Amino acid sequence: MNELDHDKLLESIARLTEKRNRLSLEICLTQTMFDLLAVEEIALYRCEADQANLLVRVDHEGCQVPSDDLDDLETMIPVATDAGFLACVQEQQVVVEPTAQGNRHTFPIPRHDKLIGFLRLVASRDLREDHRLVEGFVQIYWNYLKLIEDNERDKLTGLLNRKTFDDKLLEILHASRRSAQAKLRREQPERREGDGGKHYWLAVLDIDHFKRINDTYGHLYGDEVLILMANIMRSSFRRADLLFRYGGEEFVVVFKTRALEDAHNVLERFRQNLERYHFPQVGQVTASVGFIQILDLEVAAELITRADKALYYAKEHGRNQVCSYEKLIANGALAVPDDHFGDIELF
Repeated sequence: MNELDHDKLLESIARLTEKRNRLSLEICLTQTMFDLLAVEEIALYRCEADQANLLVRVDHEGCQVPSDDLDDLETMIPVATDAGFLACVQEQQVVVEPTAQGNRHTFPIPRHDKLIGFLRLVASRDLREDHRLVEGFVQIYWNYLKLIEDNERDKLTGLLNRKTFDDKLLEILHASRRSAQAKLRREQPERREGDGGKHYWLAVLDIDHFKRINDTYGHLYGDEVLILMANIMRSSFRRADLLFRYGGEEFVVVFKTRALEDAHNVLERFRQNLERYHFPQVGQVTASVGFIQILDLEVAAELITRADKALYYAKEHGRNQVCSYEKLIANGALAVPDDHFGDIELF
């Protein structure tokens, strides 16, 4: 490696360690390695259950980040159906396969004894001498990803924290807008409820009478309630759903499903699971829930405001229930809002 290559390598590592969230780190990793190694294509996948989910792909046409459409089979590949992924899992080392563009190199990304992802490169030249360099970048990625993940988590419950919520919601809104614009350019109507389309929903969950729990049993038991609440959320929602501790006894869930009734059923299942659970010393704990659909043109701060309105309605009308903002507007229980926020994002 000559002096110019050394300089490029140091600059690449410096760019990686500047990143402060997972998506920017992943984009930087793939783009940097694409430029440094002069390959035809590079893609990063996250391994979840028995599936490889595409995070980012870089080729000569540019960088592509999936719009997170759960029905897009190109971005969600069962490991058992892909020979390279399957061999990588079984052998726990780089796998090389011939393709029309050249050799395809699939690198495992391990975390302790578990495989958390794959890095896949396609190159028309021989990459074998660069395998150690790629493995070094994979190790840097994993080490720095661990620091980012620790910073994204609430220390008490282990759920994602408020700062991460702000970032994730903006990412979702931007991705939804990009997806909607792409569909318009292709002159394909956006899928709606009833024809297989899935939408994001945002729910605010608030523990009922939490101050009374703290005052009666003390803050140690209050903290235990929060920890157990987080565990019940993990068991009630899917792995792909985003679970946050928003602050105090308030939590947020962002998830995808097709229709309003489906979203209500998902949240009602959680409410019932919580209601049935016996908390040590405290006994029964309940929560109120307000939720809203995330639309492409929404302002981020206004989404929380409207979900909160549905939550406050649930609190004021008996607690321990799930309320939809859209339904409350439709039946006149809440006033129709004045939309004077323009395109300004308030986070």
